[in-house]
Amino acid sequence: MRLWDMPTRVFKAEESRAVHKTCSSAMETQRKTGSVSFNNYKIFRNGGDGFNQWVILCLGLLNAVLLIVAVVLGINCAKVKEGSLHISNPAVTQLFNELDYLRSNHSDVIEAEEEAKKALESAINNHKEVKVKIEQLKTVNDGYQKQMQALQVEKANLKSNVSALEGSCGGCLPGWALFNSSCYFFSYTESSTVKKNWHESREDCVSRGSDLVVIDNQEEQKFISSNIQNMKTSDQWWQSGFWIGITDIETENRWVWINNVTEVEQR
Repeated sequence: MRLWDMPTRVFKAEESRAVHKTCSSAMETQRKTGSVSFNNYKIFRNGGDGFNQWVILCLGLLNAVLLIVAVVLGINCAKVKEGSLHISNPAVTQLFNELDYLRSNHSDVIEAEEEAKKALESAINNHKEVKVKIEQLKTVNDGYQKQMQALQVEKANLKSNVSALEGSCGGCLPGWALFNSSCYFFSYTESSTVKKNWHESREDCVSRGSDLVVIDNQEEQKFISSNIQNMKTSDQWWQSGFWIGITDIETENRWVWINNVTEVEQR
């Protein structure tokens, strides 16, 4: 045996003794309790003493009274409940009817709300379409406005041209002679010593907005001849001379009018 093992064994021995003492105490307590219970049983079997009998009797009567009161209260509560049910039955029916009515109205309200939403969406789409059409019409209108402005400018120009034509309608400019709705100008100055050739004469006519005359018929030829003869000049008219719209510049002795018609063709 080692020395350091001795306290442990001593402790275990003391612990065993304590357990033994505890068991002994428990057995003694059980014996005492059993003896007391047995004594009480004897007293109850023999009817007990007088005080205990009165207590038991009072408790029994109290239980009977409480039972009777409970039965009476239950019957009264049942009657009151049945009466209240009979009384409140019409009210409950009315409440259920109102509840059904509200439910049906709620369904109608939901349907109306859905229809209103659809109508609103349709109105929004229509508004968008109308807005697009308005923009298109606005663009077209702007185009029409521009065209109208251009037409107004053209109208003003036409009016000015008409006014100018009305001023000159039925007559020719001063120094010009009218014949068959055509005006003729005889470029001649008695004091002039410079004679123009054919090209210079044509340039002078073009500068006046006209051209050398092309004789189309005998009447026009007579008109031109008579106007030349009526001019008061110191020399004979054939000496001074006038250029007309015929030339043989391209081919000698082949006379061609300025409108590309030959003399033979015109005859």
